[in-house]
Amino acid sequence: MVLDVGAPAHGGHCVARPVGQPDGHVVFVRHALPGETVRAVMTQKTSKTWRAETVEVLAASPDRVRPAWAEAGAEGVGGRELSHVALPAQRTWKRWVLADCLRRIGGPEVAEAVAALTGQGSGPASVAVEAMPSEREAEASADQRVRERAGTATRTRVSLETTADGRIGMHGFRSAEVKAVSSLPLAVREIQELGLIERRRWRDLVRGSGRLSAVAPSGAEPVVVIDGQVYSSRGKPTGRKRVDEVVDATGLRLGELRYCVHADGFWQVHRDAPGVLVDRVVRGALTGTLEGSSSRPGAVRAEGLKVLELYSGAGLFTLPLASLGGEVRSLEGSEQAVRDARRNLHAFPGAHLFAGRVTPASVAELGRGFGEAGDQAADVVVLDPPRKGAGRAVVEAVADLGPRRVVLVACDPAAAARDLGALLARGYSLASMCALDMFPHTHHFETLIVLDRD
Repeated sequence: MVLDVGAPAHGGHCVARPVGQPDGHVVFVRHALPGETVRAVMTQKTSKTWRAETVEVLAASPDRVRPAWAEAGAEGVGGRELSHVALPAQRTWKRWVLADCLRRIGGPEVAEAVAALTGQGSGPASVAVEAMPSEREAEASADQRVRERAGTATRTRVSLETTADGRIGMHGFRSAEVKAVSSLPLAVREIQELGLIERRRWRDLVRGSGRLSAVAPSGAEPVVVIDGQVYSSRGKPTGRKRVDEVVDATGLRLGELRYCVHADGFWQVHRDAPGVLVDRVVRGALTGTLEGSSSRPGAVRAEGLKVLELYSGAGLFTLPLASLGGEVRSLEGSEQAVRDARRNLHAFPGAHLFAGRVTPASVAELGRGFGEAGDQAADVVVLDPPRKGAGRAVVEAVADLGPRRVVLVACDPAAAARDLGALLARGYSLASMCALDMFPHTHHFETLIVLDRD
């Protein structure tokens, strides 16, 4: 079929309709760009949803570029669905998606609050999606080759599997099939130099498992994880389960923060992300603004502040909040991550780390256990939930605590819109908001939100 391509949709597709049929059936098409005319093949057809893949571009957008990773194109591996889009246009795409989610899922109250915050009055709610420092630097380079590589070589974690014939690859889009790959251009140089695809040692080691992960920590040499065993770059067991990460927190006057985390545990994959998130989220919790240290320099302190942190992981935010003098109570569902966090915060008696599910009951219990008598409520709540978001029940439990400030970190714009709407409905006002392009060449991005109670 031949399609006229319209606006982006959440999930890496564009909304399209058959040429000459402006009222025709909506088709969600991949590997296209707004304004293009493409030939596409149907990949899914139900009574409600039609999905298609672009196979030929008949009229191209000026924002179309040579894919950063050709193997992520049609019929290739999944998860890199915007690699054919120029980086600035990727951020425009994501800004459009965020605005659509805020309006369509968040509703009028959310859209109006964002429009008022950004000075757009009654216009459509929109928040710019910011490039990460590595991408900003590359895009500003005088060297065209550097500009063309912007957005690549930034991922410090890569998960791979083996094909039926033993080659290294990744899953296809919405598929159980593993497709072989010949390169890993989005991975940092340290991972690319491991030779995971071409060196026999890795194929031999992974043969019984079928999957491996490569990790390039900021504080040590890269390692490969297979069946929980950590191997050095030479394919030898290291005898260690954890890796060292170093996060630059000089903007908070904390110098370098050091973390020890399980090699197969969760850590932000973009090499710039931990430092940027620490700077923005901690500053947001303490000052109410998400402007980074580069635009708002100066020391911040947390003495006497009572912070409840939910979905706290290995302590990415817990450590700087405790280092700045705050009393922090954190809750995380992964016991492995909590063990790592306890190692990272053993020197801070004001940090109390708990393992367990985040539920309305656990929020109520932990959120009111501050102070020497354990009878004071949190001043600030920081939430960094998984992709599905915190959900209405947890958000309302947070509001019931009555904190003066809530900081929300969301990796899905639809979830961000829902959780933001629930907090606005409970009397909070939007104080600051930003979006970060932490996942170039994919449809994913991070949204940070600060709300205050008047």
